[in-house]
Amino acid sequence: LSGNWRELLTTTTADSLPLVMAATVSVSKDLQDSIHAKVFQDLVEFIRDAGMRSNIMIDGIKSKEGQSDIPTACLVTGVNMPDHDAIFGSLVRLLVDGVTPHIAKLQSRDCNTVRGAIFKMISQLMGQNGFVDPEFEDEIITGPSIKRAQFTMAVLTSWYKEIISAEDTRESTSKSHGSPRKRAGCSHKDMGSPYKPVGSPYKPVGSPRKTMGSPRKPMGSPRMPKGSPRKPMGFQSRDMKSVKDFGSPEKRMRLNDEPRLPRGGYHPPLVVILEDVENFPANVLHDLILICSEHRCNLPIVFVFGVATTSNAVHRSLSQDASACVAMETFQAQPSTHYLNHVIEKVLMTEKVPFHIGGRPFKLLLDIFLYSDLSVKNFVKGLKLCMMEHFLGNSSTFLCCSAPERALRIRAMTPAQLDIIRKLPSFRSYVENRPPKEQAVLLLDEKVTKSTVRTLMTELDSWYLRFCCLVKVVSALTSSLPHSPLGRQIREVLATCLSRPLVESEEFKEAQKMLKLMAREELLPILANILEILKEQSGQDEELSELYNELAIMLGRLNSLDQLDQVIKDSPADEAQLSFQSSDRFHLKEKLLEMAKKKSKKPNAYESLRSELLQVLVNTFEQHLQLLNKQPLHEVLFFDSSSVVKRHLVGMPRAALTTALSNPHHYLQVGTPANTASRLKLSYGIKENFSGRLRSKIQCSLGEYRYKSETVNSTPAELKAQDFQ
Repeated sequence: LSGNWRELLTTTTADSLPLVMAATVSVSKDLQDSIHAKVFQDLVEFIRDAGMRSNIMIDGIKSKEGQSDIPTACLVTGVNMPDHDAIFGSLVRLLVDGVTPHIAKLQSRDCNTVRGAIFKMISQLMGQNGFVDPEFEDEIITGPSIKRAQFTMAVLTSWYKEIISAEDTRESTSKSHGSPRKRAGCSHKDMGSPYKPVGSPYKPVGSPRKTMGSPRKPMGSPRMPKGSPRKPMGFQSRDMKSVKDFGSPEKRMRLNDEPRLPRGGYHPPLVVILEDVENFPANVLHDLILICSEHRCNLPIVFVFGVATTSNAVHRSLSQDASACVAMETFQAQPSTHYLNHVIEKVLMTEKVPFHIGGRPFKLLLDIFLYSDLSVKNFVKGLKLCMMEHFLGNSSTFLCCSAPERALRIRAMTPAQLDIIRKLPSFRSYVENRPPKEQAVLLLDEKVTKSTVRTLMTELDSWYLRFCCLVKVVSALTSSLPHSPLGRQIREVLATCLSRPLVESEEFKEAQKMLKLMAREELLPILANILEILKEQSGQDEELSELYNELAIMLGRLNSLDQLDQVIKDSPADEAQLSFQSSDRFHLKEKLLEMAKKKSKKPNAYESLRSELLQVLVNTFEQHLQLLNKQPLHEVLFFDSSSVVKRHLVGMPRAALTTALSNPHHYLQVGTPANTASRLKLSYGIKENFSGRLRSKIQCSLGEYRYKSETVNSTPAELKAQDFQ
């Protein structure tokens, strides 16, 4: 191709790839929010109720016994650790929008010590070291600028009291100004700033360390067990008059504008999220809970524990006094396999994303998900890698876009692009099956070729929608069978249908035998479910509409059958044969077996209708659930190569080591074996650290390269053994 056509193809491909990736990411994020919506709603209600109960304690009302415990939500997320960041990120956005802007999200890798955990918690609660996305920065309260050593629970208590008093002042001021219209006309100065410091801010107050005194010990603090080696950090923290009195005027605490907090006497709680609580050191988690419990009377702290296994793991890692300080309630998130099924249905089995995947890469991604990490996030990353390989390694992908955009691109196709389409193996097979006159026209006439390409791409879209709908039908038909020959999940049925013809597979033949023995009470709900699936797509496809109408008629016939239908009796002649003379048991058994072979059982009405129904479904599956390589122009939309993806996603250290030893310049990619061997002495300079077995392999490979270099370059002096020591 010339440079202009190559540049045009690169531009169109570069435009399609980000659009397809953006559609995939958008659908996966929407699915994650919708799947976890129920548990997130329960969590938000729990945190809101816990904050209201904490307000009662802070306002001075005597609480009953047990209300001083820290409300703790234990969110069981499963072992899909890479997805935890996304799950808790969605939870943080919901809390910021409707409950509280004071949120701290802690991870075990940042909290190896109690001091580090306290610093991370207080700095995030006060607005320092923010963790949320930039789009949510305006919704988070920005706290004062203070030093790391000053992040104590006493500072957090004083800062939170400032927030509460400022909000109360704002509410009382707004109520005293009359109607909203009059209040709208007042200036900001007249309303008064809620963060205006009391007294002169420029009056020096001295060093904070000199002005801090010993605080009065709060009531209801848990006693430390006898023999404890040390007290957790924060039990003897020093008090201070006010956060605004810290330091010189240049270094005094600055409170910026905060978002509007919920009104009506409600003060937002302080939410502390521990993403991977099982990975926290036991002593850090123990001391953190006791410190927060010590200040529970002044701070409405609420814990959210992210647990991968069960809630019992938290109690096993805590001592009895720390477990007594938390009031835990468990929330179960949806498993990652449930999330994956929705991603497959909404991304790979829909027309919203024009890119589709073949059987081999789909099985590879499923195996990595099921046997490696159970991470949907990594599954989507693998899907993106397949997209990149498809778009950047296939020049015909300029037509892999939405249907309206594809129609415009087909109309504007250049002769070079038409040649690319004509060279596709599936299009060449299609042309060879046409009559000779049509073959010449398809290869020479541009208008006819464009019209044919448009028709074939439309038929390919219709075929795949029909294919996905029938995959759902097969899953609904066979998922409840004993031992589930085709699997209980739709992803297993899809992998089977993409890999080979369904009707020819051994799994379907086994399922078909079980379906022929299914009772009427079991078949009726399955058939009703199949009709619901077909009804969604029946308006878009004529063949699915015909199948829907035919199955609806059969469902009516099944409902009208008499359950008392008897098997058609044998003829009197057959019954006469039963009245033979008595004989010994051996001869009687032989005669009965012989009569059973000759006798043909006549099915009743239900069995006949069941056989007819199964035959209709089998014929439909045989016609439409074929391999994708039989469809013309499937190379445009489908990616069916797993070798490249496997090389990037699946680590194979043994194979890589063998390749490096047997063929080093496969990775070095420089020069002849002699030049390669001269560089190997640098690569194997640390061979003394290897085991004896690996060292022997290296020496053998070096000996082979020494022999090859001597025979090729005739310079054995350069490859002496001392060069490799």
